[in-house]
Amino acid sequence: MGSIGDFGPGASELTSLESVEDDALLQNTRLRYEKGHIYTRSGRLLLAVNPYRTLGGLYSDASLKAYKSALQPQSDLPPHVYAVAAAAYTGMMQDTKSQSVIISGESGAGKTETAKILLQYLADVSTAGQSDLHTRVLQTNPIMESFGCAKTVWNNNSSRFGKFLTLQFNSTGKMQGAFMKTYLLEKSRIVQQSKDEQNYHVLYTVANGLSADEKKEWCIPPVEQIKYLNLHQTKLQWEQFPCTYADLCTAMTCIPGLQPVQSGCWKVLMAVLSLGNAEFKSTNDDGDAVFVDDSPVAAAAKLLSCQPEQLMKAITSQMIKAGLDWISKPNTTAVAKGVRDALAKALYSKLFIFIVDSINESLIFGGESRFFIGAVDIFGFECFPKNSLEQLCINFANEKLQRMFTEAVFESVLAEYRKEGIDVADMKYVDNAQVVDLIENKENGVLSLLSEECFFPNGSDSSYITKLKQAHKKNDRFSEERMDPNLFTIDHYPGKVTYDSRGFLEKNKDPLSQDLTVLMQFSDDDFVASLFKEKAQPEIHGGGGVRRFKSAKFIGVIDAFRKSLIELVDTLKGTKTHFIRCVKPNMTKEAHKFVDDVMLRQLHSSGVVGAIKATRQGFPDHLKFQEVLARFKLVVPKGSSKNGAEGVKELLKNAGIDAARFRVGKTKVFLGVGALDELEKKRMEYIARNVVSMQTCARRYLAKKKAHQLREEKRLAEQAKRMEEERKRHEEEEKLRKAEEARVAAELAEQTKREEEETKKKEGEEQDRQKRFQRARQLSFERRAGRKKREEEEAKKRDEETKKEEAAALSAVGAAALTDGQAYSKKLDDFHQQVNDGQVTDTEMMNVAVVSDIGWKGASEAQAQEDVWAQYDFKCAVSDVLEYAEYLGMDIKEDAHLLWIADEALQAPEPQGWEQRLDPKGGVYYYHPTTGMSLNQHPLDHHYQQFYLQMKAQYDAMYAKGEEPPSKPTEQEEAPAGEAPMPYGQEAFGGEEDDGKKKKGLFNKMFSRPSSAAKGQIEESYELSVTLERQQDGLGIGLTLDNIIVEVEPGGSVHAQGELQYGDQIIAVDGKMLAGKMLKDIIVPQKRHNLVVRYTRMSSQPKSPRRERAKKLGAQVGAAPRRIEELDIVISREPQTGRLGFGIDPMNTVVEVEPNGPVAGQLKVGDKIVAVDDNLLNFKRFIDVVNSVDWSSSHKLRIARLRGTGAVPGAKTGGDKRRSADFTKGKRRSSFTSKDDAPPSPSPQKEKARPQAPKRPTGMPALREVRLIKEYDDTKIGAVFHRSDDAFDKSFFNVEGSSVQPIIKKVDVGSKAETAGLVPGDVVLSVNGISGLSNFQVVEMLRKGMGVFNLVVISGVYKVTASA
Repeated sequence: MGSIGDFGPGASELTSLESVEDDALLQNTRLRYEKGHIYTRSGRLLLAVNPYRTLGGLYSDASLKAYKSALQPQSDLPPHVYAVAAAAYTGMMQDTKSQSVIISGESGAGKTETAKILLQYLADVSTAGQSDLHTRVLQTNPIMESFGCAKTVWNNNSSRFGKFLTLQFNSTGKMQGAFMKTYLLEKSRIVQQSKDEQNYHVLYTVANGLSADEKKEWCIPPVEQIKYLNLHQTKLQWEQFPCTYADLCTAMTCIPGLQPVQSGCWKVLMAVLSLGNAEFKSTNDDGDAVFVDDSPVAAAAKLLSCQPEQLMKAITSQMIKAGLDWISKPNTTAVAKGVRDALAKALYSKLFIFIVDSINESLIFGGESRFFIGAVDIFGFECFPKNSLEQLCINFANEKLQRMFTEAVFESVLAEYRKEGIDVADMKYVDNAQVVDLIENKENGVLSLLSEECFFPNGSDSSYITKLKQAHKKNDRFSEERMDPNLFTIDHYPGKVTYDSRGFLEKNKDPLSQDLTVLMQFSDDDFVASLFKEKAQPEIHGGGGVRRFKSAKFIGVIDAFRKSLIELVDTLKGTKTHFIRCVKPNMTKEAHKFVDDVMLRQLHSSGVVGAIKATRQGFPDHLKFQEVLARFKLVVPKGSSKNGAEGVKELLKNAGIDAARFRVGKTKVFLGVGALDELEKKRMEYIARNVVSMQTCARRYLAKKKAHQLREEKRLAEQAKRMEEERKRHEEEEKLRKAEEARVAAELAEQTKREEEETKKKEGEEQDRQKRFQRARQLSFERRAGRKKREEEEAKKRDEETKKEEAAALSAVGAAALTDGQAYSKKLDDFHQQVNDGQVTDTEMMNVAVVSDIGWKGASEAQAQEDVWAQYDFKCAVSDVLEYAEYLGMDIKEDAHLLWIADEALQAPEPQGWEQRLDPKGGVYYYHPTTGMSLNQHPLDHHYQQFYLQMKAQYDAMYAKGEEPPSKPTEQEEAPAGEAPMPYGQEAFGGEEDDGKKKKGLFNKMFSRPSSAAKGQIEESYELSVTLERQQDGLGIGLTLDNIIVEVEPGGSVHAQGELQYGDQIIAVDGKMLAGKMLKDIIVPQKRHNLVVRYTRMSSQPKSPRRERAKKLGAQVGAAPRRIEELDIVISREPQTGRLGFGIDPMNTVVEVEPNGPVAGQLKVGDKIVAVDDNLLNFKRFIDVVNSVDWSSSHKLRIARLRGTGAVPGAKTGGDKRRSADFTKGKRRSSFTSKDDAPPSPSPQKEKARPQAPKRPTGMPALREVRLIKEYDDTKIGAVFHRSDDAFDKSFFNVEGSSVQPIIKKVDVGSKAETAGLVPGDVVLSVNGISGLSNFQVVEMLRKGMGVFNLVVISGVYKVTASA
């Protein structure tokens, strides 16, 4: 190579070639390459040829200085990386816009070296001398090359990660800091490499560079005996490594965060190598694994500061839960190897992340920077003999950057030409949009299908490749390999690449055993523990308290990579981009060898040829009229006084620009190649001339000043003494200032120490609080088994007590000394005293309740009022609900109206697909075998916390708008005699007045029905107050869920009183309004009760004595009069199974009817069974009566049915359907009555036509669980999902983002979906414990899976759309 200003042979600007045919381009590139001129320019693009040798003087200090001092380095000096860096820096300062340089090319083309040269120039030009920041920026290169680069087939120093380095500048162009973001480290290289390839440089450098004492202490064998470094016995060439061990240590010393932990970093690296030397053998026919030699694992445990026995156990076994017991399950040799390799990869990758974070902490500027220059050094396009998921991701990243290059150079230019009315010849270019869509398409892209396959329990690499081939069999950029079904080929922009799909799913999941994670977190080495410390989740309310739980949604490696790649492209599009295309002259990494075919392929595939032709045909520089006139009007001789297009034309003519070299559009002027450089050169010459004049004036001023100083010499001598005194004073002040700074530094260090102690204290408090909350979660772990056991014990105890009471009653008949009334009064008083003393259990309380399950809530009315939580009707223990609510982050006082969420959560079943396991430290965690995910909390904790936050935000928004809960009756109801008037529904809200802003429970809002006017015959409503004397056996009545009397026990309290009748609805007891609650939840046992009931009668019926005592009511807003009717029906069992096909609760109320079952159309939800086969049940359970005798093929039932005014007996009404929906929403658990209590299955009978279900009334969403059973692969569920979110109001659920929600659009009549209770508008929140799924993923799981599916759904607002 010649002097610095030597442009070299041939054309340094490819657009100036007479011909741009392939032969001319190859000849020009070869000629320049042979003479050492490896750089050639083509407009905005720089072509860089890898010389595979050192070129003396090309990157010398003199060369760097020349490009720094040049006015226009792009035109005044030969093409160079320095020139591109100078253009980016100058453009940032002149255009006040951030810049970016995209360095791309195939593997081995020299991208990493080019990035180093670019960084060298920018660091030098923007810092004052060899500053500390300048040194730190340059010292990042050996560190990142050592930890992130390795030898491959095509490159001795190949980057195995992507990097985007941004240099931050202020408004004066001074570099303030830097920040580096990395992408997709190739972790698999740690444990496996292809032939003729090596592991990461740092492993060889450190293993060889450690001192003899360190190797002996850490049990490190020679490099040749380390398995991970010699998988293929590749010969090591130490001179090809980017730096020595001493250079690496020096570089890390320059980074403050790495200097104190160097030894810790080397220990982690050596632990990785020690793990690689651990081998396994089988101990039995099952293949259970044990270590051949414990010493490598013991060495690794020593380096990681953990117990060797625990590490060995965590690798070779796992603790799983079987029932209520924990058992140890041995790992097979294959599984143990996978666990070992996973730990090695995790150690290296977490250390790599720590290195990057430490570098960023030392470089990043804490304030706000004005501009930045970003350098993209991302892995080059790769095609090896065997290509896996890593190569697919790498090549996809290159496709995205190539797509960006195409848009910047071609598409955007053509669009602007058309907009401005510029006529240019047709420009042809290669567009890779089809390949990008093939890989990233959301529905069936290569990466999307892989992410989806990881969700399926039976997902495998073979099923993935089958789906992939089926989806893209007609895509001409995708092809199959007939010889091997596991291979597929994609036609990328540089050429075709064949990928091996084996291992795709495992690499995407990238699992790490939670046992090993916990071991590392509890390491005695603080540095190792910090590497595995989980990142703190944000606090749910932003200002302290509970943090957000980790989501149970699976996010694979490719999902995170795609997200970061999209962010990178968006960042680059906001800058002005410069392109450097790196190419290699041959495939054998030889110097002085130029292969035409290799070079020509790269010139075409990288878009260089197309860019040259486009530049020759078009105009690369586009400037607005005003910008041209403002920038160049004064510097061009005879500048025009005109404005707009005419002014620009005259200015360019006066500047000597030929008319063929520019085009004038509507708002912009388009300048040909070199035209802008000529204008800029004239401008710089004008500035230089004016600078000379300014310098002349300055010199004259300085000369006068010097003469004046000479005349004043005597006076200055006299002032010398004073100046000396002043100097001493300054020195003293400086000494005091330093002392003050030292004091401030000491105070700052003390403050930092206090903050660290406070942080540790808070962490300790957080751990204590988590342990306290663990009890709430642990309750849900063991609730099912414990509950079943308690129920069995209570049932056994009740049977024994019943027998004792019967025996005592028989003996008391003949020997009773007191009357029945006196005995009962004494017993009741004794029971009250036992309640006050706390000696009565819940079971004993229920034993003295009415047969219809009317329970006693407390010993006295005063105690009931003190129990503020009684109004919420929790299914779980109040203490458990409150503790779990606090665990979710609720404020018990402010969020009392949302406590039902915690109650629901504690009742939720264990999610399908998750296993409970025990880590080495005794902690319980959840593991998902399909996705490989591990969670320290329950998989549903995140879901219920998110649901709570959504509901809280929804309520807050509702009250912020001034909306009120559903209105209450306007007239104040009259209280029973002797009682003060009470507002309607007051007791339902804890005794406080409803001011219109009182928060209301979700289910009260959910079940409120729209008002409707009564139609048909006129019925009148009455309200009656009665007084009852409680007998020993309770009130002696049976009630429906709506507190309507359907059974009266002969001789009981109600029967003895005589005024209450069949069909009356109880609305108040002892001055308390029931307000939708059941009587058993409100009543407090006492000797005398005051009941208020409502009933309806036809106006034509004659008046009765009790009607004369009753109060006639007016029309009730939002409700119609309701009545009870009795019906006799005959039901038949299924011939094959003997099933009846309906479910009942303990009060013999029908709670579920199978749509196509034997009793469909006869029984309805809410029906009360009074008698069976002419025998009154008299508070006996229907299932006990039917199963106590030999059941026949049919049964005669007498049922009580609630109907509205004007309804035809036995006909279905909208209210009945809404009631059925209400039962479903309420999650009333029931069992189907059959011979063996089997769950319902589709009836073989012919499907009956049914009316379309009515639209659900708009209201608050209802959370519930739905269970689907799919017996065979081809069984159809019968649900259609929306393909887009057009029918879903996301703001209603506080949902953001572009993902398509799984919303049910249509449910087939009689299908399994309808049987399970799914309706249009339901949003599926999770399937078998996996949340965050899209509609496509839910459909695929239901379509391809088999067995039981537990769905958590929420009913939302939906639009009625056409059927799919």
